[in-house]
Amino acid sequence: MRQLTIFLVLIGIFSLGLWGQYERSPETFILSFSHHAYQVLMLFVLEGEWTHIDDLPWQLEIVRTIAPLATIAGVVFALIQDSWFGVLNFFIRYRSNHVVVAGLGSKSWQFIQSARDEYKIVVVERDPDNPYISRARDMGVDVLVGDIFADGMLGQAGLASARHLVTFTGNDGFNVDLTIKARNFVREQGNGNPLRIHLHLNDSRIAQSLEDYPKFFADHRAAQVNFFSVYDLNARILLARYSPERFAEVFGQEQVHIALYRFGRLAEHILIEALRIGHYANHKPLRFTIFDENASAMKDDLLSEFPQLADTCEIDFIDIRLGHSREYDRLENELLSSITEHVVCGPTDEENLQISLTLRSMLLKRVSANAPIMVRMRQTTGLAQLLESNYGGPEIPDGIFPFGMLDEVLHHDNVLSDGMDALARAMHEDYLRGRAELEVDKRLYTSLNAWENLPEPVRKSNRLQADHLATKLRAVSCSVRPGKSSGFEFSEDEAELLAHMEHDRWRFNKTFDGWKAGPSRIEGAKVNPFAVSWQEMDEAERAKERESIRSLPQMLSEQLGQNIQRDLLIGVTGHRPHKLDMNDRKVHDSIRAQLREIVDANPGHRFVIVSPLAEGADRLVAQIGMKEFDMELQVPLPLPYELYATDFSSDESIEEFRRMVGESEAYFELPLKFGSIEELAIGVGAETNEARNQQYALVGAYLVEHCDELIAVYDGEPAAGEGGTAQVVAWRSDGAVPACYQNPLQFFRRPEMRPPRVVTP
Repeated sequence: MRQLTIFLVLIGIFSLGLWGQYERSPETFILSFSHHAYQVLMLFVLEGEWTHIDDLPWQLEIVRTIAPLATIAGVVFALIQDSWFGVLNFFIRYRSNHVVVAGLGSKSWQFIQSARDEYKIVVVERDPDNPYISRARDMGVDVLVGDIFADGMLGQAGLASARHLVTFTGNDGFNVDLTIKARNFVREQGNGNPLRIHLHLNDSRIAQSLEDYPKFFADHRAAQVNFFSVYDLNARILLARYSPERFAEVFGQEQVHIALYRFGRLAEHILIEALRIGHYANHKPLRFTIFDENASAMKDDLLSEFPQLADTCEIDFIDIRLGHSREYDRLENELLSSITEHVVCGPTDEENLQISLTLRSMLLKRVSANAPIMVRMRQTTGLAQLLESNYGGPEIPDGIFPFGMLDEVLHHDNVLSDGMDALARAMHEDYLRGRAELEVDKRLYTSLNAWENLPEPVRKSNRLQADHLATKLRAVSCSVRPGKSSGFEFSEDEAELLAHMEHDRWRFNKTFDGWKAGPSRIEGAKVNPFAVSWQEMDEAERAKERESIRSLPQMLSEQLGQNIQRDLLIGVTGHRPHKLDMNDRKVHDSIRAQLREIVDANPGHRFVIVSPLAEGADRLVAQIGMKEFDMELQVPLPLPYELYATDFSSDESIEEFRRMVGESEAYFELPLKFGSIEELAIGVGAETNEARNQQYALVGAYLVEHCDELIAVYDGEPAAGEGGTAQVVAWRSDGAVPACYQNPLQFFRRPEMRPPRVVTP
């Protein structure tokens, strides 16, 4: 920015000089332009004898004075700037609790932009011509130019008192070497506070090998080393943002079934991460299907690298030319309808977009196969904007969700993971309190050491437990928010379920990492007596697991200032505008009264409106709940957007729908259970399409079965057809929906069927 300002000033002075030359000799200015320009340039280097003439235009009078001054000022500024950077760099060594970034490239630049307001950052970059250097300094980030492996550079960067070191050198070998060098440096010169080293490794298999190499983590008291990569962060963010079990439950499936397209490093990370944290209330293993041109050839390599896969999940490999629509025709509908989400992981945004659009078009032509498509996009701008979902602006709910944009993936919350580490540490300390009576040799039972004395693989296990917390809480319709606990307690059934889920997760990860069950713990041989099923566990140990779950609310409140709250879902059904005056103040007041009664009767809850956002009551209740009661919104769609929008009365109504979808917490399509998109499109606008009416009945049944409360804006008249308000009210009153619309609800608790709250127009 400073360089640009100086450049613009010099251009302005030069232009003023050219103006003066024109005023002095307009008849020769064009013909001798280069001569006139040369004369002006000479003024900047103190060669202005030619201006010693009478009647010099005022423009040249100014330029011959300020041009040499500008040159002198520029030289002085450059000297002062270099000196100033030298002064600043000298004092960096005395900083503390800052973040040292090794390497300045596109990835570290994304990280620095997100972290600069939260952390003091020092960058070490070897290439003095790197264009990111000036950009970083313009943002107020300190940059040391030099080889970080050179003697004295770690000291100059203040690493001995730094809080984090993030390696972005671009070479896995260099990053590992730097980690070892930094660890030794901190051990010798550190201030006693362990440095957290975030080691970037593109090759996940190197990371796995190092995790099993005790010597690499031998100095964990001086430096806590954890691995990360863009692939690893992508997998974590994808599974956290788009929880797989929610889509499986929406589609009524007994298993989470993830289809992966283009099986490379990213797809492998997603598969492994899903296995490590994908442990749900139904206790069923995950299922994967790999689609790729060479899927069958990849099978042996993957199973050779991860032999545990054959025993820990169901996995199939299907050879297919991706992006070719005819290739999908040979896939059985039984397979496609069992998939609960599709994840496209190709090497380029363009290819991923093509695969996703082709896939979406094919899935809509099948029955019950319209599961969501997650597509990897590297840049927030460009193609990702076509697919952007749930970012606050108007949204076309097309069933395609982008993920993996670098500015989000490399956000400091994800790379440094201070919040996740704080949660993992608090959970570990709670675990120690529950086992304080055990008298064991902590050298042989490392998980009983204090956090700062834990080997990094054990810390990783605690981080996985922290990652899984949101999944466990969703199973019992709970979530976490900032604030002190208001006396929240889990029921006995909830404590049993969550303890069982946590043990499933812990046992799977132990098995996946090579542990096995045995009569006593032998850490070096990876033997643990508790690596058995929940049912095989000793009752005393199961009691400890349940107690650990019960202590969660208090621990989160006292250690992290967070509060577990129950989620209360409020479904909405009601008349369209032809049977409802949207400006009727009585209706508005009645809706407010019902919502107020729900809020007052359930203190400490998070309230979520669940509405398909059809015209009329669906939108009215959602708008009042969001604006006046700060409720969140979820949008279950009975039909794909391109069909659903044809039922709206105007372009303004469509825009309102898109705006509200953009403001929602989440949207999701229900399965096309009663016909393909072509079959459902027949008779659009008429009442003769029975399959279409059944899709509307399906969304009504979803509200009945999934919501704690149901508000119905309803005139009391008998049902006029399938899926109408009267029918939904009757199902809720009876406490059951017809078998063809039922959902097994295997992943979340089944809410109590409270009577519908009827608002009469």
